[in-house]
Amino acid sequence: MEITMKLLSTAILIHRSEAFLPPAPSFVRTRLYGISEWRDQALESRYTLDSYRQNDASGSPSPTPTTIPILPFPFSDVLLQGQRTQLNLYERRFHELFQDAMENHCGMVGMGLLAGNGMITTLPLCEVESFSRFGADENWIDKGNGMGNGSIFVTIRAVGRAKIVESDLIQEGPYMKARVVELVDEDVSLGSGLKEKSNGALKGESSPLEVASLIAANIEMLLLSLASMEHKLKMAEERKGEEKKEPTIASGEIPKSTGGETDARDNDDEVMNRRIDDAFYDNEDDDDDDENETDEITDRMTQFYQAFESAKEADTFGYIVQSSYAPDNLSKSTKPKQTIRNSKDLAAISWASFCTGEKNNLQRDVIKIQALDTTDVLQRLQLAAAMLREEKKKWKAKLALAGITDSGNLEAGD
Repeated sequence: MEITMKLLSTAILIHRSEAFLPPAPSFVRTRLYGISEWRDQALESRYTLDSYRQNDASGSPSPTPTTIPILPFPFSDVLLQGQRTQLNLYERRFHELFQDAMENHCGMVGMGLLAGNGMITTLPLCEVESFSRFGADENWIDKGNGMGNGSIFVTIRAVGRAKIVESDLIQEGPYMKARVVELVDEDVSLGSGLKEKSNGALKGESSPLEVASLIAANIEMLLLSLASMEHKLKMAEERKGEEKKEPTIASGEIPKSTGGETDARDNDDEVMNRRIDDAFYDNEDDDDDDENETDEITDRMTQFYQAFESAKEADTFGYIVQSSYAPDNLSKSTKPKQTIRNSKDLAAISWASFCTGEKNNLQRDVIKIQALDTTDVLQRLQLAAAMLREEKKKWKAKLALAGITDSGNLEAGD
């Protein structure tokens, strides 16, 4: 059994890059890397007998601050729960940063989001998923401006959030380090619901999970609606482009008549044949479009569900299992039961809602920072729904400018 456990530990470590693993025989490598180990390390360094006595006196334990190396990014590159990015870095300070992260911080780095002349105090916590280093290690050759003869390829994934607890960084060179406290979502099931009234009388109260589930369902409808509008505009632009390619006499693509009814008839026949061909091929394209219409309409939905699965996979917090139905707490009337989502799914939806649509959207990037700082899942869902409703208004305006009616569009969030 002991040998089996050691082999399992070795297999897990091999999945990570071995560039920074301690130089020890492979069968005694039992150290794991990730946010769970980073949390354990923080607790081990913090809690002593004196600290337990202090917690007993105060009634509740205080958050555990710990240090983490920080990799700087523009705030527009922010990663939300479950998202990944691949980096190719050349500067020696980044080599040293990841050396420190792997040896002393369980493969964890903070994503320092730069805005203006400073750094946002809330930052994503990222695990190093894969790591490779090329070039010199000890025999570093500086080529100027911190660049050297080595490079590293690294993939990081956002698995949590933290807040810097001290105004000044504990280290700024050669790379940044800070003391942080991990941010944890509040339990959505412990929040307050919505009271329902009819003619001034209290009918009942919706549970927090029911309210959050309703917002999550509305978010999915909004995303479907946006996907439909994006598809309509794309199809209209493609048709417009095809119309511009139609041959005309002015463009010289159709030869002018050189005399006689025969030439005119030939030209008419040629134009008609071209139009028939165009119509035939257009119909073929339309058939293909009909076959692929669902795929194109669900492009945004595909992004959403992929982000949902990634966020859910990266969630390392435990959740209390709730009932599948939302009870009516105050009313004894036979109210139809509504299937609701569990807390983990709601948290994943609250992150995935910000991960669809076009890139380089400054307004959405700013809202992402706001979501990053929110620990109330219900508020984060409401923020996402409001963002998507505003985006829907803009897409409706785009369709109106293009002369496209939106009568068949899914109605949500209006």
